[in-house]
Amino acid sequence: MSVPAVSDPAPQSPGTLQKTIDELLTQWADLTDAAIAATGVTDGWFRGGLQNNTPWDPAAEDVALTLCGTVGSKDAHRMDNVVSHDAFEDDPHPIADKLTAHWKSEGFTVLRTVDWKSPTGEMDISIRATRSDGVYYGLGVTSKVVAITVASECSTDPSIDTWADEKSLRDPHVPSPSPSPVADAVTDDDWFSWM
Repeated sequence: MSVPAVSDPAPQSPGTLQKTIDELLTQWADLTDAAIAATGVTDGWFRGGLQNNTPWDPAAEDVALTLCGTVGSKDAHRMDNVVSHDAFEDDPHPIADKLTAHWKSEGFTVLRTVDWKSPTGEMDISIRATRSDGVYYGLGVTSKVVAITVASECSTDPSIDTWADEKSLRDPHVPSPSPSPVADAVTDDDWFSWM
């Protein structure tokens, strides 16, 4: 089965109301909590991969800020991250079916992009659930892990830049800003590698 090309919807046009950073963070945390609740298993979730051993905590703001298009000449961003849990059972189909039904009931368009079984019995299912406002969920489930990617709407609100600057100053892994940055010296990959 081939994986279809899926593109994010264009962010709102210039001049329309955009969500602030606080609204995006709240939306992302609420969406993540809703996905976790929909699984029926609310304990034992981790932020990122299981190997990171970082318990899920929405208050930690441990979230990536990712580009998702432009509005006029301004880049739009969204909150985006993964929560994971040990598999609930060996067969990933029941949880994939459960979340598919839940997301469809919430108005998402759901597409199963992978449903694979190896000759040795290993299974892997991937699902993408999208909504017209740009919110999306991604589900990757195997016999070992349940991983849910959650992304907020896109926004160009100026509060996003302020939050990103403040977060970079709090992060000890990010070098201090140089007094005269060179425009071509820092790529998007470099800028977002700290998240």
